[in-house]
Amino acid sequence: MADLRAFGSATRRVVPQDFTAKIFAEIGLDRYIVATSTLGDVYLAWSARGVSAVRLAGDDTAFEAWYRERFNCNCVPALEDDEIASAARAKLEDHDVEVPLDLRACSEFEQRVLRKASEIGRGHARPYAWLAREVGAPDAKRAVGNALGSNPVPLLVPCHRVIRADCAVGGYVFGSDAKRRLLEREGLDLAAIDEIVRRGFRYIACEKGWFCLPTCGDVASQFEDGAHYGLRDLADAHAHGLRPCGICRPEAA
Repeated sequence: MADLRAFGSATRRVVPQDFTAKIFAEIGLDRYIVATSTLGDVYLAWSARGVSAVRLAGDDTAFEAWYRERFNCNCVPALEDDEIASAARAKLEDHDVEVPLDLRACSEFEQRVLRKASEIGRGHARPYAWLAREVGAPDAKRAVGNALGSNPVPLLVPCHRVIRADCAVGGYVFGSDAKRRLLEREGLDLAAIDEIVRRGFRYIACEKGWFCLPTCGDVASQFEDGAHYGLRDLADAHAHGLRPCGICRPEAA
């Protein structure tokens, strides 16, 4: 028995941290877990490349079938988290961490749209037309909308921060009500924004000599406070000698 223990100790090998991920990648299997998000439990799926899908949790069989059709790859329940899953869990719980993404099912154009949408900060929103101009395709608003609608990793790529030109929230993979809840939770005063739009204003003048979109951070909550007031169009902004905000870049909208 002592000889067997000695032999075991001498031949024992440390399994690399990425061993499981490599094995699953080699046999063509991705993994998923149920994670907590601001919208409740979600399926979080990932490959060796990064997170590949986020969907509301419910029916495991239906999710696996959807995943197989979307990615031409099987996805099985994970027995444990790895670095990718742990980072994604943290991100879904509002921690500021980097999460690798696997966007292999997206076209090059869709990836450009999703990367640009990822740059829209918490507490902000931008129109579809703004995003189309930002990716160099000003006439492709519908294509931009389609790219966001097929976003495989919502919440991690915040496509809920892209809204209609009239500042209505528009569609969302998890529903318009969920989109509105997310935006309000992140700090947008949608009631104030609705009032600005109702009164026919497209931009807001700010006290430091620039003008913004109503969805630029908390600017809408300061509307008509003596230093912030409504503007109907770009000509109105230019007539007041105002500069475009460098954050929301309103002229792109």
